[in-house]
Amino acid sequence: MDDLVIPCGKTVHRSPLPPPPRGPAIAVALSGGGFRATLSGLGVLRFLADAGLLAQVRVSSSVSGGSVANGMFGCGYRRLSDADFRPDAFDEYVLRPVTRLVTEKSLSRGLIRQAWKALGGKSRTDLLAGEFDRLLFGGQLLERLPLECRFIINAANTSTAARFGFEAEALGDYVIGEVPTAGTGLSLAQAVAASAAVPGVLAPVVLRGIAFPCQRGRTVRLVDGGTYDNSALEPIDRAGERLIVALNAGGLFVTGRYGRIPVVRDLKLAESLLYRQSTALRRRAMVERFRAREQAIRDGEKPPEWSRRGVLFGLGTSLKQISEDWTTTNPRVPTPAEVALVKTSFDRFPQPLAARLVYTGWWLAGATLATYHRDVLPAQLPYWRALP
Repeated sequence: MDDLVIPCGKTVHRSPLPPPPRGPAIAVALSGGGFRATLSGLGVLRFLADAGLLAQVRVSSSVSGGSVANGMFGCGYRRLSDADFRPDAFDEYVLRPVTRLVTEKSLSRGLIRQAWKALGGKSRTDLLAGEFDRLLFGGQLLERLPLECRFIINAANTSTAARFGFEAEALGDYVIGEVPTAGTGLSLAQAVAASAAVPGVLAPVVLRGIAFPCQRGRTVRLVDGGTYDNSALEPIDRAGERLIVALNAGGLFVTGRYGRIPVVRDLKLAESLLYRQSTALRRRAMVERFRAREQAIRDGEKPPEWSRRGVLFGLGTSLKQISEDWTTTNPRVPTPAEVALVKTSFDRFPQPLAARLVYTGWWLAGATLATYHRDVLPAQLPYWRALP
């Protein structure tokens, strides 16, 4: 009976989120996909800064590579707030440190060079957390993230087959329950490393010394959140009236790239099919909610409670209809398929590729919002600024 997945029902109270200074509250979802997802996710956030909407973000949910961008957004939030969320402040406190890391260092090779440290009991995931801390997060404790925006770093708990969320005020999942984050000593870097712990490549993060209300002897082992929900959509599924801006930077399904060894090839193919199916189902469900709301408004009816408002796009998205205002202001259309096929990794990316990924996320966020929710954008649409 202990192996049955039974909801715990014990959660931690969150502080109420303050209303945005103007316009709708925004919920952001940044998917996994290695540094490909990190850079394109930064592009989405940069567009929100350029459009004067970054101060309106009230929930920011992420998985794996998207969590690197989300973590830097959380780290820099207070300084961004002090600077009125100006675009140049976003570039200085969030964008530049990450692009410098991605274009100058290879985390994967760094972990290989530090492999000897694993002899002392540290796993590669511990080493990854240490690199995140040293190069990006500067020892930021999870519990000290700002509460004006709810930052959610998502991993997957292999002992419960559930999404495990790291937040400033609470951590846990719906099976083992939640506990307050305060006093755990967990760092933001540890949460991001757990969110990016790809099975077979990085060791699971084992949380010890934290007693969850419905743990029932289970050992909490956390792996890459993309194994459960690579879209990072589940935590914002109940976003209500918030405007959802969701990026899927996950890899595309490509045939013929799974090797010639029958067992290995077939296992990789099956894994890719399952990933494709799960992400497609979540995407379709959210798009249907968008459409239901739009249809109700067109019919002069009250939108159903389960409907949502927002945009969802992937790096391979090819928009059939684009606002003329947007293409006039930003006529340089990216080539999404080209960047969507970039390998999922934490290796060093050449500067031109990094810039192209940031631009693609930026352009797609602007194009979809200008096409479907023009009313939330300023009269003068943002234009692309060269990366610093």
